[in-house]
Amino acid sequence: MTKHDGKFYVTTPIYYVNSRPHVGTSYTTIIADVTARWHRLRGEQALLTTGSDEHSQNIADLAAAAGKHPRAFCDEMIVTFLDCWKLIDIQSYHFERTSDQKHHELTRTFWQRIFDNGDVYKGTYSGWYHTSDNRFLDDDEVPENPEGHPRLKYLTEEAYYFRLSKYQDWLLSFHEARAQFVIPDFRRNEMLNRIRAGLKDICISRTSTEWGIPLPWDDGHVFYVWIEALLAYVTGSGFDIQAFERTFTGGKSTEVREPLWNTTRADLKSQPPANFWPCDLHTMACDITWFHTVIWPAMCQSYGLPLPRQVLVHGYWNFAGEKMSKSVGNVVDPRDAVSLVGVDGLRYFLLREVPLGGDGGFNHEALVGRFNFDLANDLGNLVHRSVSMLHQLFDGVVPEVLGVTAADDEIEQQRREKTAEVCALMDELRYSEALQAIWELVRLANRYIDDKKPWELKKRPERRDELSTVFSRLVNVIRTVLLLGYPVIPGAANRMWRMLGLPGTLEEQRLDALEAIVPAGHKVGVSEPVFQRIDTAKLFAPGEAAQAEAAPPAHLVSAAGGSSAPRCDRGTEVPPTIAAPAHQTAAAPVSYDDFARLDLRVAEVRKAEKVAGADKLLALTVFDGERERQIVAGIAQRYSAEEMVGKRIVLLANLAPRKLRGLLSEGMLLAATSAGGELTLLTPEGPIAPGSSVS
Repeated sequence: MTKHDGKFYVTTPIYYVNSRPHVGTSYTTIIADVTARWHRLRGEQALLTTGSDEHSQNIADLAAAAGKHPRAFCDEMIVTFLDCWKLIDIQSYHFERTSDQKHHELTRTFWQRIFDNGDVYKGTYSGWYHTSDNRFLDDDEVPENPEGHPRLKYLTEEAYYFRLSKYQDWLLSFHEARAQFVIPDFRRNEMLNRIRAGLKDICISRTSTEWGIPLPWDDGHVFYVWIEALLAYVTGSGFDIQAFERTFTGGKSTEVREPLWNTTRADLKSQPPANFWPCDLHTMACDITWFHTVIWPAMCQSYGLPLPRQVLVHGYWNFAGEKMSKSVGNVVDPRDAVSLVGVDGLRYFLLREVPLGGDGGFNHEALVGRFNFDLANDLGNLVHRSVSMLHQLFDGVVPEVLGVTAADDEIEQQRREKTAEVCALMDELRYSEALQAIWELVRLANRYIDDKKPWELKKRPERRDELSTVFSRLVNVIRTVLLLGYPVIPGAANRMWRMLGLPGTLEEQRLDALEAIVPAGHKVGVSEPVFQRIDTAKLFAPGEAAQAEAAPPAHLVSAAGGSSAPRCDRGTEVPPTIAAPAHQTAAAPVSYDDFARLDLRVAEVRKAEKVAGADKLLALTVFDGERERQIVAGIAQRYSAEEMVGKRIVLLANLAPRKLRGLLSEGMLLAATSAGGELTLLTPEGPIAPGSSVS
């Protein structure tokens, strides 16, 4: 994203307020908040605008059923959104209501110019209208029996149309010139294919309701909800449309460039210092991409408004195998999730679980698993034991760097390299991968403690200098982790920041703070638990707990990961058996129901690397058709990391996560062993997509 003026403007969708926000809407808002926090760390002024889309027929119907005016109904519903944003720790933001007068005035000014340009004409509209989604269905979206659908109405009415078809070639040129306008790239390709298939003019007005913004040239019509709600991004940006109107000469502003998409904030000399338009990033789920990446740019071009710079499209959260949806009613209340793992636990799960653009599966076992393994075990344990031992060995005072070993140099080198890697990933909005990189540093630090064994070093006075260096390195690694992780887990990161006795708050820090170190002589605070591990056996019902914690059935031939591995005396997990013997005695029979509980599916290996200090283990990043996950497999003596990348494997996907050598393993790949002891992976015979079921 090209920067010009030290500002950054990010938006959420302008949400329907027909019911309370759920985890899906919270996810979009958290993405926008993390983006804003990151750019504030970068030293920029960041504006986050969210808001309420209030002029739908559905809202009018719900208000009438409740015996209220639509505005009064919205007043009550908006409180639930504001409460939710507070709950999930959304930092300072602007909330824009489409029912506010300033939005009405901007909308009418904007569309009057488009009308004057000849891009609007009157016609008659007939079609099926979805009352929950507040949109007309395309012909290929109409179900077989639309009359029986509870949320579809067939409408025929006089309407005005916008000449979207006129902008087909312009839209193709725009998307080809701005290849990063829509991310991830496969969403861009979807839009390009639809544009190339041909565009139809779109209906922009309604006469069947009075709840809306009247057209400035015909007050018998109100604007169709989507057509005016998009303009809330401009209303909330501080853009002065009347000042901009005064720059028009011969139908075009003197402040815009040709082509229009090259116009920047710096070009808009008419605008006040508080203006943030054009928008740097729109965030949204994939169901509203068409409006934002086709209709919205065409509207801007017709008017002459500088274009937004980028659109981030994320996938759906699925609950019980179905898209989370208000209309379906299968939503998860974020309050329930926060009561389980806290706000930082929810934010971390949502940003870590799903790579950019992908769909995610939401269930409470996965939520608790992430919390326990990543936050409580990894980060919480690193901070707690580092600070506790620092008090025991150095009275809580950061020691000097004295005796330096190769391991000390390596952890410092890794701290610097991971810092650069995370900053690049955050700039690219690849938050899941950024968190993976941060947690690689966390796990390296935990392994550094295990390898250096400070509890043994303290018994050897001649190695006191080496012990001193260990704790200087650890404090600085933790400080780096807190700075990098702050946008995602702001509450917990600030608590740990205070625990280290560091000055100010993380909100006050800037990225140049990553170049500094905690000096020798600095006094840290007392360690206190920030993430309390959740006892899953007590949390879930007996049947669910047994299933969540169960080891794999004994008859499975396995190559790795996630089983109830035994532990040696020093607390390091022993890798599971690589594979069952080729000629073993028959295992006890299992019921069909037992077998049916196994989620066996095809997965693709996308990344592989040796596990440090383990001859037999590879850490594999695999795509299971829904998300990327890590499994740790004892196959390194048979398969190299390089030859595993791109392989299709068979994955036991619903195995409870386990730690191996400090790495989280979320599943098990399957293999067989010959009579001679040679291990072979079970792989599909022919090409088959990741996620395909194995039965």
